[in-house]
Amino acid sequence: MKKLLIILLSVACLAACGGGSSSSIPVSPVPPVVARLVGEIFSSPSELATSELKINAGYAGNLPTSRAIQASGKTNLLDLLFMHGITDSLGNLRSALAPDAEQKLIQYASDNKDLLVPGIRVLITDEVFWTPSDPGDSVASLERQLVVLKAAIALVRKHIPQSSIGITVTPYAAQGHPNTLAYSLKAVALVDWVGTDPYWLGDLSSIQYLHSWSRTFNSMAKQANPKVETWFIAQAFKFVDWDQLTFNSFVAEQLGYSDQYDHILFFGWQYVSEIDSSTAGKFFPAESKALYKKYLKP
Repeated sequence: MKKLLIILLSVACLAACGGGSSSSIPVSPVPPVVARLVGEIFSSPSELATSELKINAGYAGNLPTSRAIQASGKTNLLDLLFMHGITDSLGNLRSALAPDAEQKLIQYASDNKDLLVPGIRVLITDEVFWTPSDPGDSVASLERQLVVLKAAIALVRKHIPQSSIGITVTPYAAQGHPNTLAYSLKAVALVDWVGTDPYWLGDLSSIQYLHSWSRTFNSMAKQANPKVETWFIAQAFKFVDWDQLTFNSFVAEQLGYSDQYDHILFFGWQYVSEIDSSTAGKFFPAESKALYKKYLKP
């Protein structure tokens, strides 16, 4: 599930269309899942050894860490975010593929055959349709981005046909933006897995909205795409000036909603990207850590 917040928001970073169709459109194999996956977002191989979480999966934005995840016997979620350019020529976010996207993808597929096992989950777009600097709800802008997303999906289907393609969706993109919500669900209909990251950023007014989102997004995603695999990207970071009791109450309710989702991925337990490292979950007081007991090693 990685690119962290603009100001405070961290991002992260994270099933399948069945095979055997007579259609010429390539489809992804079902990832071989035998149990619910519990993952952590990592930044370095060393973090695997120091993880306090009972995990069987991991996401990383760099290849050495992805190889360490694989070597540990855990399920990998790979980063293909290089597919998108930052902006197009007019400054529109995610409205163009990187000019060398296909060449980079071909090279990636050639260089990393060991990682690209059947059913491998790959993230191609993080927080789809979210533009914090221009939080509008323009159908024209959303349509441009959807066209680019479709092009990225087509390239991955072509060059890594064994992959399970994923995106993440942030609730902040859809808040007060019905068109963005509708397009987010259109995007869900195109992919094999989707993650959502309902992080609380210290604003009391957002709490009920985030709870409503976490409570309903899984069912919205399944309605948009009955075969889609859902991932709840759980918050494991806290800023020092946030009220502890409010944070604990928020996390407890969110983790309850996470049980609806197919899998869960934790962001912030060790790796917090650009945020101060003191915000990481490993530094939580005992009463906050206790909320995660179900996922902590003894």
